Amino acid sequence: MIRKASLSDLDQIWQLREETKALLKERGIDQWQHTNPSIETFKNDIHLGEFYVYEENNAILGMIAIRSGIERTYNVIYDGNWGYDSPYLTIHRLAVKRGHLGSDIAKKLLTFADQLAIHTGINYIRIDTYYTNKYAIRLFESFGYILRGWIWLEPGEGDLKRLAFDKKI
Repeated sequence: MIRKASLSDLDQIWQLREETKALLKERGIDQWQHTNPSIETFKNDIHLGEFYVYEENNAILGMIAIRSGIERTYNVIYDGNWGYDSPYLTIHRLAVKRGHLGSDIAKKLLTFADQLAIHTGINYIRIDTYYTNKYAIRLFESFGYILRGWIWLEPGEGDLKRLAFDKKI
C-alpha cells in the first residue's frame, strides 16, 4: 500500500536511500553519491506531507516525494522548453528496494503521482534524472514523460546536469 510517510519511517527511508546510493554507484551513476538527499531533506518532505512510501508487511519497499509549488532548478531549461506553462507537481527521490526492482513498485508509485495530480487538479508533472540513468529514463518514457531538455541542480556536490521530463495528465 502507498501512504504518507511519518517521522517514524525515517530509519527505513534512510536505509533505502543508502541502498539506492550503492546501487547507483555500481551502475556508474553519480546521483545520490554525496550528501543529497540528506536526512533533513526527507524530514522536510515528511513535514510538508509530500513524501510517500510503498509498504508491505511493515517494510518500506519504495518511496517517492511528490512536491507542489515552484521547483527553482526548473526555472531555466536548456536545449528545449517545458511542454506547458502551468502549475505542476514535481517528483523527486523515487526509489525501490533492490530486491524488488522489476516488481512494478516504481510504476505503482508513478501511477499514484498521476492520481494525486488529478485529485489536486494540478494535471501536470515534471521530473528529472541523471543523464546516464538509463533505467530511470526508460521508466519515465514508458510512463509517457517527454524529454524536454536539461536543467542544472543547485550548487552542491557531483555532476549537477539532469535531464528534464514532463507530462500532462
